[in-house]
Amino acid sequence: MSTKPMASFATTRRVNPANASPVLTEAQVWKGLGIKARNPQTFVPTITSCEVLSDDGTKQIVRSVRFHHGEPITENIELYESTIAYFEMPSTGIRITNVLSYDADGELTLTFSFANGIPGFEGKALPEPKELNRVIGAGVEHTIERIRELAREGSPAHSLLTILTPSVADPPTNTALREISNTTSFPPFGWRRARTETTSAPQVPPVAAAARPLSLDALIDALTPPAVPSLAHARALASALSSHSPLPRRAALNPVLASLCHADSPVAVQAAGYDVLSAYCENHEAAVLATADRLSYFSLFLGSFNSWGPDLWEPRFKALRSLTKYGVDVVGIELDFLNVLKSWIACAFEGFLRADMVPERGERAERERSIDVLAKFMSGVLSNVDTTARISEENLAGILDFYADLVDRSVLLLNKPTAQDRLASSPLAEGQSNASTPSKPSSQSHRRNQSSVSASSLPSPTSSSSTIPPYAKHPADIAISLYLDHLSSQLKTLSPSYLETILPLLLRALAFCSSPLPRLSVLPHPARKPTSEDKITDTLNALFSGPYSTTCMLILKQHLFPPSSAKGTRPPPAFDLTKRLKAVHAAVHTSLGAHRTFRNYVRRALATRLARAYISRESSVGYSPSGAPGQLNLERDLMERAWPKEDYTTSALGLGRNGWDAGRLGKVLTRSVEVWVGWQLEGCEEGDVEKVREGKEEILEEAAGVLKDIWQELDARGEDEKGGLDEEEAYVVGETLEKLVEYVIPLKKCDGTPYILPLSQSPTAPTPFLRSLSVLLSRDHATPTSPLLSTILIHISDNLTDADTADLPRVMTEQHDLSPTSPEWLTNWKNLLGNRSLVSIRRPLTRRAIMEALVDVYESVRDMKGYREPLADMVLAFCARSLEEGGDKDVGDVAWKILGDEVVLRTVESANLADDTVSKFIDLLVAAASEEEHDEEDDVGDTVSIATADTQSPSPPVPTPTNMPSSSVSRSQSEHPGHPVPTKEKEKDTGIMSIISSLTTGHSSRSQSIQPQVLEDVPDEPMVAPTPPENPSTPRVVAAVSALACIFSQLTFTPYALEPSNVTLAIRIYHILLGIINEGKSTRARLTALQFLMRLRADRDHRLYFTHETPSHVKMLSTLINRVWGSATPSPRPEEQSASDQTDLRKARARVSREGRQLSRGRGSTAVPSRTTTKSRSRSRATTTLTRTPIFKPLAPLWYVPETFPFVVADVDPSEGLMSYDPNAREQRLVLPISLYLGAIIGILEKETNWDVLSYVLSHLPVQLANKHLFCGPKARGAISRMLSVICAGILSGEMAAHLEDQSIKPRDAQGLAYHTLSVLVSYRRCFDLKQCHLLVEVFQTGLSVGQFSTIKCCLHALSLSAFELQSSMTKCLPRILEMLSQIMSGANMAVHILGFLFLIGSLPPLYANFRENDYKMVFGVALQYLQHYNRLDSTSTQSWALSQHVRILSYTVVYVWFLALKLPDRPRHVPYITRQLLLANEGNEQIDDPTEVCFDWLARYTYASADPRPAPSVFNDIVMNPPAEKPSHSIVSEKTWVLGHSVITIRTLAKRGWIEVLCRRPSGFTKFLCRTENAPLVGSGDVDPDLFSVPAMLMMKRNPPKALSPDRAESPTSNSPSTHEAEVRRVFATPGDDDLATPHPNPITGYVWSGTAPSQRRKDVQVDPSFFSLQLSSYPERTNPSYVRTITDTAVVSKFVTSIDRIPVIDTHKVGIMYVAPGQTEEAEILRNTHGSPAYTRFLEGLGRLINLRGQRDVYAGGLDPDEDGEYAYAWWDDIGQVLYHTATMMPTNEDDLQCNNKKRHIGNDYVRIVWNDSGHPYRFDTLATQFQFVNIVIEPHSLGAIAAFSNNIHENEYFKVTVQRAPGMTEFAPIGHFKLISAEILPHFVRQLSQLADWFASVFSHTQRDTVRLEMKTNWRTRLESIRRFKNQIAPAATPPDPGQGMMSLEAVRDFTTTY
Repeated sequence: MSTKPMASFATTRRVNPANASPVLTEAQVWKGLGIKARNPQTFVPTITSCEVLSDDGTKQIVRSVRFHHGEPITENIELYESTIAYFEMPSTGIRITNVLSYDADGELTLTFSFANGIPGFEGKALPEPKELNRVIGAGVEHTIERIRELAREGSPAHSLLTILTPSVADPPTNTALREISNTTSFPPFGWRRARTETTSAPQVPPVAAAARPLSLDALIDALTPPAVPSLAHARALASALSSHSPLPRRAALNPVLASLCHADSPVAVQAAGYDVLSAYCENHEAAVLATADRLSYFSLFLGSFNSWGPDLWEPRFKALRSLTKYGVDVVGIELDFLNVLKSWIACAFEGFLRADMVPERGERAERERSIDVLAKFMSGVLSNVDTTARISEENLAGILDFYADLVDRSVLLLNKPTAQDRLASSPLAEGQSNASTPSKPSSQSHRRNQSSVSASSLPSPTSSSSTIPPYAKHPADIAISLYLDHLSSQLKTLSPSYLETILPLLLRALAFCSSPLPRLSVLPHPARKPTSEDKITDTLNALFSGPYSTTCMLILKQHLFPPSSAKGTRPPPAFDLTKRLKAVHAAVHTSLGAHRTFRNYVRRALATRLARAYISRESSVGYSPSGAPGQLNLERDLMERAWPKEDYTTSALGLGRNGWDAGRLGKVLTRSVEVWVGWQLEGCEEGDVEKVREGKEEILEEAAGVLKDIWQELDARGEDEKGGLDEEEAYVVGETLEKLVEYVIPLKKCDGTPYILPLSQSPTAPTPFLRSLSVLLSRDHATPTSPLLSTILIHISDNLTDADTADLPRVMTEQHDLSPTSPEWLTNWKNLLGNRSLVSIRRPLTRRAIMEALVDVYESVRDMKGYREPLADMVLAFCARSLEEGGDKDVGDVAWKILGDEVVLRTVESANLADDTVSKFIDLLVAAASEEEHDEEDDVGDTVSIATADTQSPSPPVPTPTNMPSSSVSRSQSEHPGHPVPTKEKEKDTGIMSIISSLTTGHSSRSQSIQPQVLEDVPDEPMVAPTPPENPSTPRVVAAVSALACIFSQLTFTPYALEPSNVTLAIRIYHILLGIINEGKSTRARLTALQFLMRLRADRDHRLYFTHETPSHVKMLSTLINRVWGSATPSPRPEEQSASDQTDLRKARARVSREGRQLSRGRGSTAVPSRTTTKSRSRSRATTTLTRTPIFKPLAPLWYVPETFPFVVADVDPSEGLMSYDPNAREQRLVLPISLYLGAIIGILEKETNWDVLSYVLSHLPVQLANKHLFCGPKARGAISRMLSVICAGILSGEMAAHLEDQSIKPRDAQGLAYHTLSVLVSYRRCFDLKQCHLLVEVFQTGLSVGQFSTIKCCLHALSLSAFELQSSMTKCLPRILEMLSQIMSGANMAVHILGFLFLIGSLPPLYANFRENDYKMVFGVALQYLQHYNRLDSTSTQSWALSQHVRILSYTVVYVWFLALKLPDRPRHVPYITRQLLLANEGNEQIDDPTEVCFDWLARYTYASADPRPAPSVFNDIVMNPPAEKPSHSIVSEKTWVLGHSVITIRTLAKRGWIEVLCRRPSGFTKFLCRTENAPLVGSGDVDPDLFSVPAMLMMKRNPPKALSPDRAESPTSNSPSTHEAEVRRVFATPGDDDLATPHPNPITGYVWSGTAPSQRRKDVQVDPSFFSLQLSSYPERTNPSYVRTITDTAVVSKFVTSIDRIPVIDTHKVGIMYVAPGQTEEAEILRNTHGSPAYTRFLEGLGRLINLRGQRDVYAGGLDPDEDGEYAYAWWDDIGQVLYHTATMMPTNEDDLQCNNKKRHIGNDYVRIVWNDSGHPYRFDTLATQFQFVNIVIEPHSLGAIAAFSNNIHENEYFKVTVQRAPGMTEFAPIGHFKLISAEILPHFVRQLSQLADWFASVFSHTQRDTVRLEMKTNWRTRLESIRRFKNQIAPAATPPDPGQGMMSLEAVRDFTTTY
């Protein structure tokens, strides 16, 4: 059981329960809590680590703890002694307290309390308080027991011995004891309140406690040997001697001192002994010691040189200090005295260097204090002139050597601060931007430079694993500080000869302490605490500015160079190796410091020059108009930097008037760099050599830093009046940089290739030196250097990336070395083109830069034949050489294009086809294009994927060997600028050779991915989409074919085509391209030729042109085979719909159409997981059987879309000289033999073995075939017929794509694409005979059984089109097609296409004229099957809600359409089947859903009659039921209303006449009966109250009846005039006051629709079965029973209901916009202003609907049109299911004042669907009409371009039109035409009308669901009427409950009393 988490909790435990041993005191427990605060791991097991961040030793503690190895948590601790400890976690807000208190019984207790949470229970439900008390209480008990264990053990490690185990032998004394540094011992506490202790702790014996203090003599006696010395007595004696008078004799005291200070005595006793000596010497009565006595006492300090202890050093030091009178009285013992102090300092310092024991924080602080005190004391002694006078200069220098030794030893420690620490402490560091996470610097911790020698480069004489805590100083800082302090005091007295040792040490120390230097700037640096580096630099400045500056400079120059004996010497003996290595390491370290010193001095000179330039610039700006200088507010620091007080660099470094003397000092730097680059260490192990090499790199980095400083100063100075670098500086920079790059040339990667410098990504270089060198080399080429930077880059071009060498051609171009302005330009081109490395495939950017420069130069000399031809001949030779050598096949793609351009130019210039030069160029191009590519299949490996049931993800693509990095260096040196290598947070700076030598060759292991077997009915898993390469290389064969294509395009599509000879050459090139397609050896070459030829088009005049567009249909087909850049796997296969019946695919949100399925298991893809199902009627999925099947490794794909053309074809007009067909056979026009091209395509379709070629053809052929003007002529028609036969035979036999080389491709994948080609061939039906038409439909029928979603969808769309175009063939195959559809019915994605197909063919009666009963049942079964699927959907389904709603509506619509197609006598036989299917769809529901109720009601209406859904007004009804009011007796109408089931029946009777009007309102319609009961006889004239209206009215009704109207006739303007007989009747029976405006009667002669009548009334024969009338009066579907019948007596309620329901149409209504786009129009306003269209557009409107007059219409849906504003006429169409009103823009009046046509737009812009007739000649943009209701556009346009013929009336030109459906983003595909269809003009209106209804249904649902984002049901008008009737029914008071019928005859009373119901 769990409770709500508690905010706080506390629990308490007794410290000393019964039988606890030992009994803990308050002081012991409190001390234990203090230990717990600093070291909690043993007290709290959940704490795995703890780091004390700060500790003031008393109260405040800050620590960082980890719970269960989690993230560190900072805790702030406050200790209030002996009472309470607070623990606060700021990050979590948790506050913990440990309280020490007493309970009511006086027992000591410990309480733990928690506020704001408990660690470990965050976010969890806490246990019950009782359980929580047990858990936390166990922690309190554990803490108490841990303290008890410490008390029991007396562990010295925790300093508990003194308080937890008190000594009885040493009783406490009142003598004041010496305070020592002890942060962990337990001091006594006596400030708390007095209380009675009940503990059993050991007590001091009463005798000892009451003993009186001993006298001085007694103490001396007690301590005199042989007595065992007592620590208490010794401390008492020291205390007594400090003030005792008189002092005891030294003779009595000497034995005591000898015993106490003996080395074998305990440390505490020794400390007490030295305290005794100190107290004795400090006593004012102490006499001056004689020399013998002083030596005797001094001997006490000589026995423990090598020992140091925190409790001993200070008493011993104080004793020595007192003995020597603070260092003054050392006569005779000066050297020994100094040696003792040095030994003590060395012993204290040694603790920092030991690796076996790292000093704790307290001990480290004590050692530092000890060293500081002793060093200052020794300095004070040496400051005494009298003392130093007695010491030789050699001994004084020995002290300096002593400190120097400490420095050398400390700088060799392995644990040196990292670069991150240095960066954290240096806010001005150059590299601080590259630091990841700066470490927390301690107050005085050392920060080491990146350029320093790494820790592993120098051997440590002590240990290799020393560890320095982060809070502590580095020992080197301490040693350097000691050395510098002593050096500063002795510098003036030392001889210059000592500079030979002083300067190298300072240089080594500087190398160790150096940090990144800030950029040169005139701005002052922020103040910071001086570091060791600053102190060393100041000392060096003092030396170089002193009297020995020249000597110092010579020493500095000497150490800039490496040790001269290191190279070329014979390897020394083994016993000399260690010493030699140590000397070499020291020399490297010294040279590093020398280079840093040299750099500092150069920087100082540069800073001075920069400051002076700044002041000069500011001064020039500040001059007043009078010429006097203005006021300068310059900082003092800036002035001092500009004119330093001690300009020592002038004499020492040669600072001249323009900066530093580069001519003298720069050469030294250059020579040192040259020597260091060539210097090597021989005869040593690899590890030692590598360490030295690291130091060598750091030295070179400092040299590179000098160059960076020079350039930084130049950049900061800017456009100074003194210009840039002078000649000497430019020479030094260039020469030094040239020497530095020599270091990179021999570097190799592990695979033997040259190391690459990443100039564009210098931070990714592995070492600081290489990073600095990369920065230097990446400078602008305009930087003045000698030699030039470009020359240096060429020198190391093999070590540069492709991106870096790509700049070289640009630089040479800018310097005009490659243009004819240079006399050597051809030679330079020869050198560039002759360098294989620069133009190889390995350097695509450089090759491109060279080729771009070549193009620029070629274009510049294009019109200068004398310059162009030599260059072209050189390019020809270059291409010929590369072809002959057979080397890199991806070289010089631009060069081949130049060859093609040269062919065109020389052809045009010479006009001689027999020119050998032109033929030579063409022959070379043909030879290159015909070359075989042997490396196309090199990437085919033997990797095999194994399938399992667990892995559902595709295997990652296997990288080719050329892309696989072989080492970390190669990975870090990636040549792709977009992929930098991430830098680690803490990167250890190592040499490049260290990295290279440590790398191993990358193993290209062939992994085996585990995948399930590829089967057929599960959607392929989404695959990682390919991405286009940034800079794809162009193979030679592709470049050659591209050049041929460019020749053809230039000679065909430019004015050159006007010359017949040029066109003849173009046709020759065309034949060459066809030859490459048919016989080419290279797949890439064939694809390039296809890429060009398959984009050829012809306009309406058969003129050729080239299109650059990639139609959406091509992209869709390419997506199916995963050939689209950046797209994921497309839509799943058809079975995925059935698989997703339980968990369908999509949520109710906006969706993008998903096309097809993933077919790609070939190139560019990997095998994907699938499963198998067993097809059954229930579509249940069978158990998956997974087997391990080897899958071949896929090949690399060769094409993707969008395509990148390797050739360039300008956007030009159609060719004026070349045609695809000449209908007039004019001899002057040359015709391209397009039939040969079709033959090549047929050959590919028939026997192609390469998947890239076949897939490209199948993806692009349908769009090209849609351009029918390209394939005209008898030969082309014959080729088209043969193409159909080949494709159909290949699909039916399974031979198509059965022999592909790529075995991973299944033939069905290619065949799936071929169906799209066949769907376009339907429009070529005139080229086929009847047998071929039957074959085409049979192939489509076969595609329904393939099992692929995209194939089934394509076949359904093709069959939909065939139903109109190939009716005879469809009639033959339709029953079998329906049978197959019933087997593949599935989810909404597939059902929308199946139901759309059924909807379309339902409107074509000839197709099902011979249907049998079973055929109709199959249609109904397919339509109703989705309803069962829909009702199984739940709220968690991911299926598109809008699509599911649309398909649901479409399912019922298909039932209605096909039910009306039945003959009336046959309809009742199908009702039981439909009823059963509807009830099965509702199985599981509590009641039948509303759409099903509507369907039942609709069936009841149309099963026995074909009457209209709404009655038509008639004159007879008006006359009979509305008699004149002059005779009230005749006009009394009685009316009653009943509710029976879902019908509301109103019966109106006319008093005394017997006329009865029955009005039945049901969901599916409104029925009216007018009858007369024969029981009421007609009363003639002469009788009382005669009936003067019935008989005349019946006679008039039979007179001159109207004729049935033709469905294609429209209404005339005169149809509104009333007929003569109606007028006569009205006049006869008119009464005074009657209005003469009668309802007009239609003119039956004109054939127009009768105004105000039902739309379907006059175009069908109406039949009525007797059962129809009985059904209208029944309570169906409820049983006939009085309790089911309700009578409504409230006429007001009935009238309100009738008014409401009559406003709801009895059928669904649609409104669709129609726009005409005239030639050249693209904008909204100009399109809407069109008032007429082309003849083809007009014929389309005539067939789309019927022209109706909008005036007076009451039944025809007007779509919101007002005849006064929107025109009197409109096109409409209707049937018993729906009405469509077309808002035709050209029929609406155009207002001249309405420039934007807003009146038209308010109708068309609000339509969800628009039909756009596009004659513009441009693609119609989806958003052309700006409106928020932008859902579907049905675009109709000619299949070939050519706006000139748009208004012609040529039947041939209007034979076929291209129909495309544009959908809004997020809309799923619903239209039965795919991406486009070619439709003949004769069936176009019918097809588009049906398509517009489907589109409006789906668009309405899509809009209603807010673009498929919410789950709202779309209701039809019928369902709305049903709900209205239900609401009306529920408003009526329920019928009274009949009384209990009782028994016997009286039980029939309620049944017999019919007045209760009627």
